[in-house]
Amino acid sequence: MDDEINSQLANGTWSLEKPPPGTKLIPCRWVYKVKHNPDGSVERFKARLVAKGFVQHEGVDYGELFAPTSRGSSFRDLLAVAAARKMPIHQLDVTTAFLNGELKEDLWMEQPPGYESETPGLACHLHKSIYGLKQAPRCWYDKLCEKFAEIGLFPSKSDPAMFLKVDERGVVIALVHVYDTCVASDDLELVRKVKEAIGQCFKIQDLGEARVFLGMDSHREKDGDIVLSQSRYIEQILERHNMLDAKGRATPLAMGTRVTPVTDDEGELLEDPTSYQALVGELNYLAVSTRPDLAYALSVLSRSMTKPTRAAMSAAKGVLRYLAGTREMGLRFPGGQGLQLDGYSDSDWAGDTVTRRSTTGYVFRVNSTAISWSSQLQRTVAASSEEAEYQALSRTVREALWLSKLSDDLKIGTSPSIIKVDSQGAINISHNPMTSQRSKHIDVMHHLVRERVASGEVELRYCPTEKMVADVMMKALGEAKFKWCRASMGVV
Repeated sequence: MDDEINSQLANGTWSLEKPPPGTKLIPCRWVYKVKHNPDGSVERFKARLVAKGFVQHEGVDYGELFAPTSRGSSFRDLLAVAAARKMPIHQLDVTTAFLNGELKEDLWMEQPPGYESETPGLACHLHKSIYGLKQAPRCWYDKLCEKFAEIGLFPSKSDPAMFLKVDERGVVIALVHVYDTCVASDDLELVRKVKEAIGQCFKIQDLGEARVFLGMDSHREKDGDIVLSQSRYIEQILERHNMLDAKGRATPLAMGTRVTPVTDDEGELLEDPTSYQALVGELNYLAVSTRPDLAYALSVLSRSMTKPTRAAMSAAKGVLRYLAGTREMGLRFPGGQGLQLDGYSDSDWAGDTVTRRSTTGYVFRVNSTAISWSSQLQRTVAASSEEAEYQALSRTVREALWLSKLSDDLKIGTSPSIIKVDSQGAINISHNPMTSQRSKHIDVMHHLVRERVASGEVELRYCPTEKMVADVMMKALGEAKFKWCRASMGVV
């Protein structure tokens, strides 16, 4: 707590003054956290002073709030490129990042609990943003862009939280998630110089080679491969739910599993829905970070969040048993190779028994390891399997266009984007302006696919169903096909 107060005072975050009459003071509180090393040992005990920003009023106490953060796909794509090119990746942490943002509004805050001045009637007149204020992330991002521009780092076209610096010696990539930053380049000396330049702008903690980023463990092996996993996080989930010694199972969901919302039998509802909601939330972080093999299971389980049933909880516990047997698995990005981006698009038809909507599934890989994936119900009901596949293609193409921009920023140079589909009908609609009883009602927005195929930005290729990697994204598979899909996504 003393360290936090000293940081606030040294930074000039506030000054103790007597507030004008009628000023509404923003309350504050202390938040405590234990920071851990990669091996799980305690690094330090951290205290942070946080303003209670929920009392702020829009238009009076704050204006624009949006502040971008890096996408998980950007981080995984960066790791894939770094592994292939043997690029060093270093990590740094900006200390008390939000305290660097400059406020435009005139705000007053109560004095920190335990550090009140003996002089009565004083309050903290805020000059810079502080954690908890609604506009704090925006203020920090604006300051970050300003300081990064001074050292030649500018936001990329694809991801505003990915900053690039290009000079005669090469390209430097800085990926920022709030205050956690990864810096990569082909030249180690460039990485060191950029870290030094950032250190002159902000107070930083240099963490050396990247090992833990947003709870994901990154490990570079002797052969140059980079492995991204969350085994320690899985251990924590299993311990929290008393399933450390649970017997493992081969798949997250048994083949043919369906979790349907409760209708009339209220006895099937869980007494405490928050236990289910918390478990699904914990599992979902795995499914969107390092475990694409969990994506479909979490898509199904998330449909029962409002009124979870005992059957839904049983299915969620089944996912935990699957994790108990695969806790060491993660994404392996192969080193020392060329760079090849490919994608797979697939869909079931009317798979949801309640709404009869279909599920879209896609997987994009760099060098046979997944960097982007999704399993999601479509927004409208498809009248045929052909239409369901075409709707899935529409969403997949949009992701492909974004990944194409990201590839340009990372100098992967894979154009056009190759998408593999197991529906000849969907491919025909994409290539030909045909109108038939089965296709004339398809919404105009989905013809984005046809436009991008015609322009040459996307290339569609037929893929037999038995070789469709995205099959794992839209239904519960048998053990043999599931393991093949899992390995094809680089989960090993």
